[in-house]
Amino acid sequence: MNSARIISAFIRRDFLTEKSYRLSFALGALATLANLAVFFFIGKLFGGALAPGLEPYGAGYFAYVFTALAFFGYIGTGAGSYAGRLRLEQTQGTLEAALSTPVGVLPLLAAMSAWNFLFASFELLVYALAGVFIFKLELPLANWPLAALVFALSAACFAALGILSSCFVVLFKRGNPLAWLLNNFEGLLGGVYFPVAVLPGWLLGVANLLPVTYAVRAFQLALHKGAGFQALKSDLAVLAAFDIVLVPASAWLFGLAVRRARKTGTLGEY
Repeated sequence: MNSARIISAFIRRDFLTEKSYRLSFALGALATLANLAVFFFIGKLFGGALAPGLEPYGAGYFAYVFTALAFFGYIGTGAGSYAGRLRLEQTQGTLEAALSTPVGVLPLLAAMSAWNFLFASFELLVYALAGVFIFKLELPLANWPLAALVFALSAACFAALGILSSCFVVLFKRGNPLAWLLNNFEGLLGGVYFPVAVLPGWLLGVANLLPVTYAVRAFQLALHKGAGFQALKSDLAVLAAFDIVLVPASAWLFGLAVRRARKTGTLGEY
């Protein structure tokens, strides 16, 4: 069985599972719209208070947070999907069998997370439609080719962080400090809900260590200001550097974690 057939089989399985929980799907869509409405009215009421921090982006508060949430929601799929799917396979008792398939570890990870990315693409479409038809969001200056480049570099970086996070699942089952950091601090410190310029100096130093800071800033500037390559080259270089280090390191470390778990006989435990 080749990789494409395995990925297709996983997508079909996950689709059928999701299809059986239609109410959950509908409630999730409503929750997304309600969440956007909260930020919309916050922007109406308090958006002006962040004007100095938003000035470099040429956007109001809602436009800023809307595009940041849509962007972060998609790239964040890579950070959370691998560990989440591996944990699910563990609790179902199928992880050891899945990792024993001849397709290889990394293609199997891609298969396990394929549905998550497809669903995230659907959510991104919901964001886009809501932005255009409900909240009347306009992006007349957007530099779409450069935004796409930022998107690709960021998605690769967060996928690598997700694979690193899954190493903890393989080795320790519960207790995943990297997932905890990603879930609780990336959005807060990375400029998703407000520009990092409003953070105090000591937190700004921490924010500058996170790839999400460079990803969100570059994406926002490309969308709202139409920034070109010269304006974004520093952020793009940092994202590329993260990719060069994290992508091969995550693949190597995950393979090492799987071999370690097999050697100790804990791969099938949960």
